[in-house]
Amino acid sequence: MRRSALTCLICAGSVLATLPSAEVRAQEVSARDRQSAAEAYDRGTAAYLADDFAEAARWFETADRLAPAAAALVQAVRAHQRAGNAQRAATLALRLQALYPDDRTARTTAQRALADARQFLRVDVTCDQDCTVVVAGAIMGHTSFFLDAGDDHDVTAEFETGPVTQTATGGAGETVALSFEAPPAPPPVVEPDPVPVEPDPIVEAPAEGGGGVPLAVSITALVITAGLGGVLIWSGVDTLDGVPAYEANPTAEGLADGRSREERTNWLIAGTAVAGAATAILLIFTDWGGGDGDGNEADTQVEASLDLGADHAILGARGRF
Repeated sequence: MRRSALTCLICAGSVLATLPSAEVRAQEVSARDRQSAAEAYDRGTAAYLADDFAEAARWFETADRLAPAAAALVQAVRAHQRAGNAQRAATLALRLQALYPDDRTARTTAQRALADARQFLRVDVTCDQDCTVVVAGAIMGHTSFFLDAGDDHDVTAEFETGPVTQTATGGAGETVALSFEAPPAPPPVVEPDPVPVEPDPIVEAPAEGGGGVPLAVSITALVITAGLGGVLIWSGVDTLDGVPAYEANPTAEGLADGRSREERTNWLIAGTAVAGAATAILLIFTDWGGGDGDGNEADTQVEASLDLGADHAILGARGRF
């Protein structure tokens, strides 16, 4: 028996190497895939001779997947039968019948496997477009296959436009035909019109100048500081003038008047110092080339007025900016 099996395998191997199948003729198989298929077939043969039929079936199916050939598929059916996997053997037999109807060995092997398939439910799938049939996450290699009878099975046909699922239910020996139509392509996604973005307002820089303190402000500060200085001088002289009068007539009223003049002078000293410091800072940050912002320095006119009396001092400033 082992010798007979070896003879069959050797014959099948020679067929695999020399006679390409109809499917192989329809599609080109690379030399690398042919080499890989031959290696897988050799592994399947070794496992078959070692009575490891489940492993042999896996390798024969791999060889057929890499370079489809009747010999590899025949041996896969036989290995599954010897391994006791009648359902898988019958499913591959349906494919064997469809692809190689003129091959006598293929036809005979398929008939023997299908004779043991009466306990299963046969499902025949048709699609109006190219589709991939998937059952329980497994891709069916053919549109006809066998499933366990008495159970509900979700059969999915995957199209380019999306999947469609139907349920296959039936008893042993029955055949269920499922017809699938490709779903319509989803409508194109319409991108919303972009929301117009208001541009940021353009702030025009002054035609001239560096954006510093306006020249008119600095001039005004200078005039005020100079005026305060003049008032300070007047107040100091007025304070000193009261000393001889007080020494000639040292009265309480004279003392109070002298203190008042001195206090006024002290406040003027402080005010003049602050004004001078502020003016110095303004001069540092002055836009000397900006004028009044319109480029017309002739429009900036500032005049100071100082009214000094025996008992008063009035500082004023007027001008046009």
